[in-house]
Amino acid sequence: MKKKDALDSLFENIKTKEEFQTLMDQLYKRGVETMLRSEMSHHLGYSPNENKPQGIDNSRNGYSKKTLKTKAGEVEIDIPRDRNGEFSPIIVPKHQRMTDHLDDVIIKLYAKGMSTTDIEMFIKETYGVEISAATVSNITNELIEDIKLWQNRALDQQYPVIWLDAIHYKVNQSHRVVNKALYIAVGLNINGLKEVLGLWMGSEKENAESASFWTAVLNDLKSRGVSSVYIFCTDNLPGLTKAINAVYPNTWCQLCIVHQIRNTMKYVSFKDRKLLAQDLKLIYTAINSDQAWDALQVCIEKWKSKYRYAFQSWETNWDNLTIFLKFPVEIRKMIYTTNVIESLNSSIRKYTRNKSVFPNESAVLKSVYFALQQISNKWTMTVHNWGSIYNQLLILNDEKKI
Repeated sequence: MKKKDALDSLFENIKTKEEFQTLMDQLYKRGVETMLRSEMSHHLGYSPNENKPQGIDNSRNGYSKKTLKTKAGEVEIDIPRDRNGEFSPIIVPKHQRMTDHLDDVIIKLYAKGMSTTDIEMFIKETYGVEISAATVSNITNELIEDIKLWQNRALDQQYPVIWLDAIHYKVNQSHRVVNKALYIAVGLNINGLKEVLGLWMGSEKENAESASFWTAVLNDLKSRGVSSVYIFCTDNLPGLTKAINAVYPNTWCQLCIVHQIRNTMKYVSFKDRKLLAQDLKLIYTAINSDQAWDALQVCIEKWKSKYRYAFQSWETNWDNLTIFLKFPVEIRKMIYTTNVIESLNSSIRKYTRNKSVFPNESAVLKSVYFALQQISNKWTMTVHNWGSIYNQLLILNDEKKI
């Protein structure tokens, strides 16, 4: 019988999904057991239908049962034994019950914020496999090398836009819980696609108040190949604008309008916030910087008797708040806020929200890194009308009009 006919005969009576899975389990069992018997023949030096050669004192000694965990479920197989107990199969190593699938499950559970002890219990209850918390740590620690390679990878020479923001976590440190800020950089490359460029961990106070920290972050990007950035989009973090001007002196730093409005509302009573927000909208929806400035003056004149202090930062940071008005209309909304990276942070939190306190910085990095891999896999869409936008950016940059 031809191979195709033999396969057809196997499947011709299959009517349901359950019957198909049963047959696949049987085929898997048969295949593994056939390979194990072949391994045993190679180990002993003779096959089952041959006489034992002289000088060989070992022989077959029946079978032992073993349950393999597969993606489809459990499959019980017969593993051949030898009389001397020397046979160590390659396809199903001794004392190994977990498959690559379980390793993936462990990493995903860890990324979602479960502790090593919780994962240990979950695997035992769900899969019937006993593992230690130390084994879980060893499996997840494999991510550390991946993180190092990823963090040190070469980047593109040019990024039209880079967003910088932070996500905050509580971490155990020296027997006390401290706040840690994990800073994230997202770049928009010349193909109009987003990509996460790097992660940098530190305490909130050190990083938020340190121009030297930001200089180190930006120099890290530069050393990995980023020589040109048209515009950085950031919150008004102390030291950051100074660092950008030092490391990328020909780059523009756009402060996030949304953060600016939030800070303004801190000085405004709740009953006035909606009306003031409507007036502020006239600023960031203006056609050009002159119209935006006029809108600011109208807003100040209307509200200065009650909230004059709320507008001081608008005037102080005006140049960095309105840089987006120099750019093509199609991407202004994208660059006058850090919404791109804040949306990313929101998605990361869905993976890490089950963990209120992380045991160490390494645990934070592992969880966030895994979440980023899952999220960024979906970043396949370019910015709408990117070809036209990028062409305008190139012209403006060459003519030094921005």
